[in-house]
Order: sequence, then structure tokens, then C-alpha cells
Amino acid sequence: MVNIVEFAQVLDLLDRVASPSIVDRALRSANLSRKVVRETQGFLPYRLEASVVEYVARALGDDQLGARLAQQFDYAAYDAYARYVLGATDLATAISRGQRAFPMISPGSEIVLRKRDGHLLVGRKSELDRMIGHKHLDDGAIVIIGQVMRHFLGPNWQPAWIEVVGEGAARSSYLEDMMGAPLRAGAAMPAVAVRFGDLRAANPSPPAPQEIVGLAELPMMMGVRPPKSTADIVRYALATQFALGDLSQDAVARQLSMGRRNLQRALESEGDSFREVKARFIESRARTLLSETDLDIESVARLLGYDEPKSFQRAFRKWTGQTPHSYRAQALRL
Repeated sequence: MVNIVEFAQVLDLLDRVASPSIVDRALRSANLSRKVVRETQGFLPYRLEASVVEYVARALGDDQLGARLAQQFDYAAYDAYARYVLGATDLATAISRGQRAFPMISPGSEIVLRKRDGHLLVGRKSELDRMIGHKHLDDGAIVIIGQVMRHFLGPNWQPAWIEVVGEGAARSSYLEDMMGAPLRAGAAMPAVAVRFGDLRAANPSPPAPQEIVGLAELPMMMGVRPPKSTADIVRYALATQFALGDLSQDAVARQLSMGRRNLQRALESEGDSFREVKARFIESRARTLLSETDLDIESVARLLGYDEPKSFQRAFRKWTGQTPHSYRAQALRL
């Protein structure tokens, strides 16, 4: 499966290289429409994306279309997933995050890591090799994995080598030139070889604390777990308000176009309250800030709305049974 956010950007890129009529015919051949891609959330079978790209590639006579599209693909289109991955402190952590959260982008596929000859192979394993058009998505995966590496290592970084599924002779020259590395064909999955020393590269543009995304928040932010209750909706709104610096009930109600009392009544009908939802959100955010940043405890407390660090420490001990310091120390050991 593929998250529709990816499919939507691929559709935009196809519109740049082919006429709308060709792209529309490609969609119809897969029993899809622009409306489905533009106006829905969730997932579609990967085979549909592969078949649409393959249709356009044949219409254009472009055997390298997958790699060309990926070269223009904006990784930020993955939104919260991209911020989660690219917000890591170093490249090794970013790769680990990408592997952990990849099911939110592509359920049924996985990021696979293998050590070989002083390198880490970062690849995408899927069942695409049995689908028409899989080559385009495989080649695109190599280029997009390379985008993550270049965020940490600079735009001129080159892998030690790249690997492709099946025969590589027909496409080796283009991919080798694009990635600046030799190609090895006949692999089990498309992959990029990263030198172990490169994994220590620090994030050149770490996010501000207010912009940090935690793993627990990803499903709702990615739209892969639609809100099932008013409490879910409020939590989503709180994530936005956190970046704006206002977690008040009035601010959340305004964002949701509701009156304060109507919001409270909706929560009460579910046996909940704004105060309790906010407390759960702050606890989750506190855990994220303590485990994934090096902010001092006082700064974490202020970001979460506590004027006094001791008040935050008492609340955190109530939530977890631990002090913020001991929680952070334990997280660092994991």
C-alpha cells in the first residue's frame, strides 16, 4: 500500500512531464480518478501507482521515468513523517526513525538495513517485483533514500554503490550518473550503500523544539488513523496550537470553530474533559522532548506551559513515576 500523500505528489509530477490527457488515461486504466487522489486520505495499493507511472512512461517512451520523477520529488510532501525523520539529531537516528515509521507511508513494505563491507545498506523491501511498473518505483526509492542522506551529508554526497532488482544494464548509466555511484544489479531490493562513518553526521538544520514530531503523534498527523472521537480531534488541534504557543481551551475551540462550552459538552458526552485531554497531550509531548532532544528540564517545562520547573517535575512524576532526569537517562540507554 502507498499513502495517498505520495501518490498525490507523483500525480503532480506526472502532470509536469506529460499532457493531462495522458495522465487522465493512465488513471482511468487503473480505475482511478483525480478526485480520489486529491480528496481522500489513507492508502491505495502500490500496484495502482506503479501501473499509472508505467502507462505514462510507455506513452512518453521514457524508460527512466521513475528515477526522473523521484529526482523532483519533494520529501517534505510526507509532511509529519518527513519532519519526524529529518528532525533526528544525526543520520543514524534518522534512518532508524524512517525504518520504524515506514508503515505509515507504505504498509506492507519495510525499510531493511544490512551491514556489508564496512557499509550500511539502506533498502526498501516490498512485493513490487511482481507488478507491472515496479522498476520505476524501485528506481525512485533509491533516489528518495538518497535525499535523506543528502539532508545530513550535503547535496554532493554520493553513496558507495547502489543496488537494483533484476537486470540493471538498461538503466545503469542514468542511475549511476544521477547518484554518482556504481550500480550492482540482481539485488533482492533497491538499496543505497552508506559508509559507517557517514552515519555519525549531525543534523545541519535541527528543528525548533516546537516543531519536533514524536512517533506517537504520527498516525493522526499523517491521516492514517482518522479521529474517532472529539478527544482525538482536540489532540490534533493541540499539536497545531503547541507550535503556535497557545494550548488554551479557547484557542483550541476557535481552531475547531466551536464555542468553549460546546467543546466541553462534546468531551463530557464521551466521559472526557479538555483538562484531561490536554494533560495527556502534555505528557506525551514531555516524553518526546525529554527522549529526543537535549533541552534542559527548565526549557522543557516552559515550552509545556509551566512557570516553575518544580511544578513540571511533580506532574511528570505523577504521570510516569519517574523524575524527568531519570526518564531521560533511561531513554538514552535504550
